[in-house]
Amino acid sequence: MNSGKQRPLTCDDLHQLQTPLFARLSCEELAVFVGIGQVRHYDDTAPLFWAGDDADAFYAVKSGCVHLFILTPEGAQSLVTEIPSGHSFAEAALFGAGEYPVNAEVQADSDLIRIDGPAFLKILRDNPTIGLRMLDSLLAYQTFLIHEIHHLKAHSPGQRLASYLLSLLERQEWQGYGRLPVRKQFIASRIGIQPESLSRALRRMESVGVTCDGDMVVITDEALLRRYCSQSEDVSLSIL
Repeated sequence: MNSGKQRPLTCDDLHQLQTPLFARLSCEELAVFVGIGQVRHYDDTAPLFWAGDDADAFYAVKSGCVHLFILTPEGAQSLVTEIPSGHSFAEAALFGAGEYPVNAEVQADSDLIRIDGPAFLKILRDNPTIGLRMLDSLLAYQTFLIHEIHHLKAHSPGQRLASYLLSLLERQEWQGYGRLPVRKQFIASRIGIQPESLSRALRRMESVGVTCDGDMVVITDEALLRRYCSQSEDVSLSIL
């Protein structure tokens, strides 16, 4: 595994995550997990685990990103999703079959948090209150996802793209100008359009407050973009 420097996990590292797993835990509760994790820096792109490997840990992306993928019968990679900064992954494998269901590849210049699986499960057994808080947070996140699905169905593809750009701004994952913090293929998958349509859609959003030149995207009029998001579908502009 091509990892560089490694250091102990801190409470601040966990506080900075956006994963629902830790969202409702207090500082004292987060401190319980500090001793079972590390932060590892990856200088180069490298495999993290393979489908079928024993799920002995789960991870969170502190910076950079991780690709989850499967292999086609021809041996080519087929991207399942991209895990961006602030998000966790592979925790479900601990509670399921105990094996990773897909392959994971950490991208160059990324920092990952690794949480030891057996130690994590022991903490939950010894501290049921923490487990219940995590469950409550996951249920709240599920409710959010259901709401997001309804939102996707109720809005045009262009409005979904506009809403996603604004969400990056509100979560302070992006400043509203420059390169987007996640790959366009991930964004396309998230809002339910074809990857090849995304660049075209971005180039056509000038009239609703967004300009795009190659990889450089700029929100030029946030108020106009928000008004566009709130329009009913039958009057919204077609940008795809």
